[in-house]
Amino acid sequence: MLQRLEKFFKEQLQPASDKSTEEQEAKIRIATAVLFLEMAFADFEIDPQEEREITHSLQTLFSLEAAQVDRLLQEAKHKRSEAHDIYRFTNLLKEAYSREERIRILEMLWLLIFADGRVDKYEDALIRKITTLLGLEHGDMIQAKLAMRNKGNTLHKE
Repeated sequence: MLQRLEKFFKEQLQPASDKSTEEQEAKIRIATAVLFLEMAFADFEIDPQEEREITHSLQTLFSLEAAQVDRLLQEAKHKRSEAHDIYRFTNLLKEAYSREERIRILEMLWLLIFADGRVDKYEDALIRKITTLLGLEHGDMIQAKLAMRNKGNTLHKE
């Protein structure tokens, strides 16, 4: 009995293992992908260019190959369909990422918004909400928008 208690406390007090680190990274990837999907569907339609931008952003951000991105997006779509809101996803990113990393997410979201050549009112409202939920300021959102505006018009065009 004493050995079982000892084992239990050892397991509970042990530093996070590589497995839990991998699980945390997977959750962060999924949360990020959910935000990208949420933004892509904000105007109730997803443009092929937006799909390409999501894939490119996830590959770049997490150094993933196409097949890995496909699996990530499938999982993110499932999580998105189960979710009632985006708070749990933004909160995870807010806790896990530095300010600079959260701004990078905003920049990628702006690239996604600009991918179809227009900024819809629903996309604008959602980016404002995400900015706040990520613990960033309005000025951070505007700077990210301005930095990505020209890039969005020239990147990944076929």
